[in-house]
Order: sequence, then structure tokens, then C-alpha cells
Amino acid sequence: MAAFPFAPHVLPLPAETPHTMRLALVGDLDHEVGDEVLHQALHALRGDEDVRDLRLDCQDLGAVDSAGLAVLLQIHRHTSADGTGFHLDHVGPRLERLLRITGTYEYLTAPQQAAPSAGSTGAAGAAGAAEEDSGTLDSGA
Repeated sequence: MAAFPFAPHVLPLPAETPHTMRLALVGDLDHEVGDEVLHQALHALRGDEDVRDLRLDCQDLGAVDSAGLAVLLQIHRHTSADGTGFHLDHVGPRLERLLRITGTYEYLTAPQQAAPSAGSTGAAGAAGAAEEDSGTLDSGA
């Protein structure tokens, strides 16, 4: 795994299987740290071309606001476009409630497998790639 600096809210965890990147989300995921968390997660993925699965451990995740949810959705979209699997591990009751209220629980927690090859993104990847994304959140402030 490539070495890179992490924000205090994103910590690397040891991978349990080859080609898997595990990152712990620690503390609140909100408008104040959302851009940095997104940047660090995408930087981590770009820094290791052998990653086929991204696992975000939410065990130590605190409050998540709409900007934090947007970060999770953007990371999911990027992994889908790249043919990388995406998993949320240890989803606590507060995060589960937010995901269910917003109708994103199944979308973000259903097992997503990595694509067979990087050149084959499939329908989900094509849909995600079709949307333009600057890689940052617009907080509107």
C-alpha cells in the first residue's frame, strides 16, 4: 500500500485480504471535515492501483450530516466508476437510521463486488462516470 498522509478522521487499517484497502472513519463526518475525508479517501484509492475493494470501517464514526452522507455517496460513485468494490463495515444504529431515512441504506450497504477488469465498468460504472464531479463538496456557504 502506498504511503500518504491521512486526515485525523481517516485512518488506514490493515487489509485482511490482498487487493483490499481498509480505512477507518473516526469522529464526525460533517460539513466541516467532509471535503478532507473525501480528498483523503480518493487520494488513497489513486495511490494504490492494485485495490479492488474499499472497505470503510464506521465503528468509530460519530454524527453524520447531509454533507457526510454526500461524501459516502461520492466515494461509492468513484469506486463504481473504477470497478472497485465498496463496503461499509460496522454501520452503527445512528448511521443506519440516516441511511434508511434517506433511502440510501441498500445502495451503500449491499455488497458491491469489484469488476472483473479495470476496463470493464459495466452499467453502474458508466452511470457514475457520466456524472461530472469536481471531487469536492459545495457547502453553499
